[in-house]
Amino acid sequence: MKTSNAITAALVLFLLTGCGLMPDRKPVDYKNGGTPAPALEVPPDLTLPGSSQRYAIPAADGTQVASYSDYSRDTKSVEQPCEAPVQAPVAVVAEESARLIAVEGQRFVLLSEPFDRAWRKVGLALERAKITTGDVNRSKGVFYLKGTEKQPAELRVLVQETQGVSVMTVAAEATAQAEATRILDVLYQRLEK
Repeated sequence: MKTSNAITAALVLFLLTGCGLMPDRKPVDYKNGGTPAPALEVPPDLTLPGSSQRYAIPAADGTQVASYSDYSRDTKSVEQPCEAPVQAPVAVVAEESARLIAVEGQRFVLLSEPFDRAWRKVGLALERAKITTGDVNRSKGVFYLKGTEKQPAELRVLVQETQGVSVMTVAAEATAQAEATRILDVLYQRLEK
C-alpha cells in the first residue's frame, strides 16, 4: 500500500515537472490545419482618439482656432517648466439665452437653446404667466391657447428650432394681433434667462 502511494506521488511529481520543462509555444489554430494563429493587430483608428472641433475656442485674433486636441498635441512635444503658469484675468461675458427681436414688423423671441429645452422654458413661462393652454402639439411645436370671452380668437405659441437655436412666436388672426403682441411680451418677461 505504501509503495503504491509512493509510486503515485513520484508519478505526479514527474508529470508536474515535465510541464515546466516544455518550451513556450505560440497557440496553434487547429481549425485551419494546425498553422500558428496570426498575432493580434490593433486597427489604426483605435490607436489614437479622434480629435473633434466640437469644443473649439476661437483665438484672440479671431482667425485661428485653439482646441484641446491641438493643446495636448503641442504640450506633449514641448518640455514644460516646473513652475505654475501665470493666469491672465479673464472677463466673463454672460450671453443672453433669450432675446426679443423685431424684424420688418414681425416680433419673435430668439432662444439660444435646442428645441427640447426651449419647449420646456416656454411651457414654464406660460405657467408663470398663468396663461392656460387648450391643447399642445409638441411634434409641431405648438401651444394652443384658450380663448377668453373678451378675446375668442385662436392664439398659438409656436416654438421652432433651426441649427440649435429656437424661435418663439405668437400667431393669431389679423383681428387679434395686439393680443398676440401682448402675450409675446409677457412670455418674454417670464422666461428664465
